[in-house]
Amino acid sequence: MSRLLPRSLRLRLILSHLFVAVVGVALIAVYAGKSIFEAARHQSAHNYEELAFALTNDLERPLADLLSGQGSAQEVEAVIQRYRTNLPWLQYTIYLPDGVALLSSQDPFPPRADANTQPEVFRALEDDLGEGDRFRTNAQGIETLYLAVRLRHAEQLLGALHLEISLEPVMTGARRSLILLVLGASLVAMGVSMIGYMLAGNISKPITSLTHISERLSKGDLQARAPVPEKPYELNQLTRAFNTMAGQLQSHLEELQSFVANASHELRTPLTAVKLRVEALRGGALEEPQVAMQFLAEIESEVDRLSHMVNDMLDLSRIEAGLDSSKHIPMDLAMAVYEVYETFTARAEKAGVSLHCQVAPGPSLIMGNEDQIRRMLYNLVDNAIKYTPHGGKVEMVLQSGPHGDTLCLAVKDTGFGIAPAHLPHVFERFYRVEATRPRYGPPQGSGLGLPIAKSIVEIHGGKISASSQLGVGTTFWVEFPVIA
Repeated sequence: MSRLLPRSLRLRLILSHLFVAVVGVALIAVYAGKSIFEAARHQSAHNYEELAFALTNDLERPLADLLSGQGSAQEVEAVIQRYRTNLPWLQYTIYLPDGVALLSSQDPFPPRADANTQPEVFRALEDDLGEGDRFRTNAQGIETLYLAVRLRHAEQLLGALHLEISLEPVMTGARRSLILLVLGASLVAMGVSMIGYMLAGNISKPITSLTHISERLSKGDLQARAPVPEKPYELNQLTRAFNTMAGQLQSHLEELQSFVANASHELRTPLTAVKLRVEALRGGALEEPQVAMQFLAEIESEVDRLSHMVNDMLDLSRIEAGLDSSKHIPMDLAMAVYEVYETFTARAEKAGVSLHCQVAPGPSLIMGNEDQIRRMLYNLVDNAIKYTPHGGKVEMVLQSGPHGDTLCLAVKDTGFGIAPAHLPHVFERFYRVEATRPRYGPPQGSGLGLPIAKSIVEIHGGKISASSQLGVGTTFWVEFPVIA
């Protein structure tokens, strides 16, 4: 069946509307036609019954006089003729009670009636209502109404008036009404089909547009976006979702390209340094033990830096992939903050930086991976100490959020600060701001500390942000949902 259907969605929608319209017209033609013809028959029977009863009333006396020998057949026929003036197709026969035809407009004269040939006559003679009818097609193939009404005068049964009425004029009118009805229904069907055509276009056009945009995206045109239709609502939402997805795809690919470029640069720098030292050693530096030992120490330092950078990149990939998300358990964030504070106290003293920790009382349980949370805290505190000059201060402050359903951690330093132009980029991989932010220590970082911290916070359902003022210091804000 599916092979018979067109491939185009628009054509399928148009054909479905057309099919419904055609079926609707066909059903109207069948059922309405049946109803119209039935109504025409019943109305005709009712009208001619009234005419027949009126005619029998006028015939009672002339017919009684004829049967008693006091009247003539011409008087009876004159009464009937008055009724036939406007009904030339009306044929009549007057039967006596024994079924013998007395008068008739038919030629040849009809034979004696019996229950098989004219059952309506005997129903009229015997039935309490005094009438009988039936519909039948005559010898010429024309639908005809056969109607009989009892003739009685002064309690004397005179016979039955039998009328043979062609329904062709009535059926012609019924057919004309049916044709008009079908034409009207056809016009409505055409209107429905036109509406279906327009609706199909409204539905298929955005889908076709999405297909073209998808093809452009697949060919590398990451700027391609689909026009958003106002209606229908579902396609509006679908197109918006598609454009959002395309934007995220573009953003992720740009981040990937930037990551590859930055990683290549970061890896090339220590590799170049190692290569230069090795070439120097080959060039004769081995003959000078002191210089050789210095070069070997520098090579070892660069290798350690490379190893640290690679490990950070692997950790960042694992965190962003959520590989350790199943290890989230209830943990005390306040306890982790205290432990990190104690770990960095000695390092801060060595750097001449004052490290303080303040934890407000209240709930401090969160769902988290303890190793990752400590890693995030290490990175933030380590950064704060490295960028704070001798005599400066670093604070760790943990307190409940404004609504009591979160924990807010602030890591503040009194360092040089970050320029507003650089602040939005501090969480990007390999982004460094040493050009405007002096660093108080050897440049051993990988440029991935803050991106790792951001990924850890987000994988725990939290938020991280930074605020800074040049010459005053920088504050990193972290917010985690607490366990209810």
